Amino acid sequence: MFFWAAFFFLLGTLVGSCTLPFHGLASRTGFIGATAVTAVVVLRLLGMRRISPYAAFVVIGAAYCLFYGAHRFPEPIAFGHMGNIRGLVMRAEHHLDHQELSLGNGLRIYADRYPEFEYGDTIALRGEAKRSKNPLMAGIVNARHATIRLESEGGGYAIQRRLLAAKAAFENNLKRVLPSDQAAFLAGLTLGTTDEFSKEFVDELRASGTTHIVALSGSNVTGIIAGIMFLLGLVLPRRKIFWPTILAIALFVAMTGAESSLVRAAIMNGIVLAARRYERAGSMRNAIVAAALMMALWNPLVPAFDLGFQLSFAAILGMAYIMPILERYSPWKNRTLLESVSAQAAVMPLLAIAVGRTAPFAIIPNMLIAAAVPYTVTLGFLTGGTALVSGTLAFAPAWLAGILLSYEMEVIHIAARYL
Repeated sequence: MFFWAAFFFLLGTLVGSCTLPFHGLASRTGFIGATAVTAVVVLRLLGMRRISPYAAFVVIGAAYCLFYGAHRFPEPIAFGHMGNIRGLVMRAEHHLDHQELSLGNGLRIYADRYPEFEYGDTIALRGEAKRSKNPLMAGIVNARHATIRLESEGGGYAIQRRLLAAKAAFENNLKRVLPSDQAAFLAGLTLGTTDEFSKEFVDELRASGTTHIVALSGSNVTGIIAGIMFLLGLVLPRRKIFWPTILAIALFVAMTGAESSLVRAAIMNGIVLAARRYERAGSMRNAIVAAALMMALWNPLVPAFDLGFQLSFAAILGMAYIMPILERYSPWKNRTLLESVSAQAAVMPLLAIAVGRTAPFAIIPNMLIAAAVPYTVTLGFLTGGTALVSGTLAFAPAWLAGILLSYEMEVIHIAARYL
């Protein structure tokens, strides 16, 4: 019952997203109603009469999406002409030659690298806002070479500022004990930070089909869970470490920007932990749809317009349904390798549709890297954490991490050049 209700609600959010370009409530309502009726007819023709009543959730999901779409950016924005722009920085991404600032009113500002702004800063500038083609944000402002004035600091949530400060400290620790290119790559593997990637390295990741390895996912959450549970298990009974572990996952997600792939992994791992804690049977199908439902309730436009959401769920579906087939017939029984192959097989068609290109031989570098990445992530967290206590002690895990990073980066370089 839960699965089909959630499934049709998610379908409804997709239907509602499709109606955003329509003008008038009548056309939107007609399209949504026709879709729901079509779903009922198709289900009955397929003999799924017990499921057909759940098609009503298509209407609920679509209505929720339209309601959210009408109220997502309450602050009016003047598009198409020069004007005064002001807002609170909710997210700051610092790249080598520029920075991207996401404001609370839905605008994304592309600005010069300096002066540098952070989460919680209130900024003001004069510029022209252009409507975004992606409904997830209201508009875009090209503020390169523009004068941006800092009006105040310390806005937003205090806990978020502290988490971002901890993230910055962790990244600085990596830079202290590793070469700059390896530190940047390791920050990408552990925290999803790609700000200091060179353009050449970004191009190599794309050409080799390995961009996904710096998109935070289940391996990161799994590593954190294992470490937290081990440390808490030293001082607490096993039955009392569930909620501290959940809190640690939530804080990590908030610290790293709540990327879709990481949120999905965090929710699914939380469900698995809850099943163990309360001794209930688990269902991969229900866990997947529950994670998607929770993300859609937070923002119903995400399933239709967030490529990270789509790729993340395609990958997990590949591991859930393609990997068992590979395990049955493949001569190789390495689980990490089969997970990588299954995920790649599932996301390739989506990448081809979304970006117009895909790397058909990307499976080769992914196979070569897959087994090393979990160990690199573990050593990365160990390096950054140890450096908080002693930079000297951190050189031991950093040296081991450097060996793996050199290998992985060389595989990416060779694959980008020859595949």
